[in-house]
Amino acid sequence: MTTPIGFSSPVRHFFAGEPAGIAALRPGDTAFIGMPSDATHTSRIGARFGPRALRHETSQLMAALRREGQGQLFDLATGQICRLTPCRKLVDLGDAAIDPLDVEQMIRSIAGLTGGAIRQGALPVAIGGDHFNSYPACLGVSEALMECEPDARFGYIQIDGHLDFCDRLAAWGPFNHATNARRCSELPNLRRENMVWIGIAGWVDGNDVSEIEGFGGLIFSAEDVHRIGAREVARRAVAHALRNCDRLYLTMDVDALDSGFLPGTGSIVHGEITCRQYLDLLEVFAEAPLCGIDMVEVSPPLDPSGRSEAIAAQLLFEVLRPRLITAEGAQA
Repeated sequence: MTTPIGFSSPVRHFFAGEPAGIAALRPGDTAFIGMPSDATHTSRIGARFGPRALRHETSQLMAALRREGQGQLFDLATGQICRLTPCRKLVDLGDAAIDPLDVEQMIRSIAGLTGGAIRQGALPVAIGGDHFNSYPACLGVSEALMECEPDARFGYIQIDGHLDFCDRLAAWGPFNHATNARRCSELPNLRRENMVWIGIAGWVDGNDVSEIEGFGGLIFSAEDVHRIGAREVARRAVAHALRNCDRLYLTMDVDALDSGFLPGTGSIVHGEITCRQYLDLLEVFAEAPLCGIDMVEVSPPLDPSGRSEAIAAQLLFEVLRPRLITAEGAQA
């Protein structure tokens, strides 16, 4: 069997950005953080290799755009002439220190990096790893905002095939990939009534649904996305998540995609949303006032074709499009 390129390629930097520490960040930068841990996943592991594979795929994507665009690009979606953002504004902070036997240490390590980015005025983009890593990424954002703007509140959108709203799960207790949304809902400056889930499919715990609806959260199933349309769902989600607050945290689980498109993930779901629908959601979210982003559950060992990380890289590009390309004549 051929070794997937995400394993064999040299480690590059997310979107061909510059490697640097937190102190080098400037306001307006995009700060990438690797979260190479799947110790809190309960079934098909391998997502710890996601950050390495996505460093390769996003770097290849940017290199192709710079080579083929020769300094400028024509955006078929908008009809605009664009240029790529200078690499200096894209910073790879490296991987959080991970000890698979010490979840508390992992939480503090990831939170330290995302919080550090917020304190420097940058947007943290954390790449996992299994979905539990979303909680420490969001925790760091929450803590930093509490320090910098104590009265600020933020909303939350989760694109996922699952609610991840369990309180505890079997031997894994309160810290695992099925509890991350529950842990995020407990953060003091995240408004629970502003939480939104998109892409949920299959069977879910009725008690979780009742609790979410009881505190004012909103759930869009995969069927809702098919029936209403991805862009309309995204617009409704943003309106709900931003009620009485002006910031939004976005967590992207790639298992919201039907497994026929993306099999390289830990908890596959059938009958889910399509790649086109996922991109349409992100086109709307890219224009929202985001205070933090994470992408999780890319598992290269589960898809030797390399297709899964290539799709994930394109999803990341779409949600970061305003930070990666600039319309000609606009200020870089």
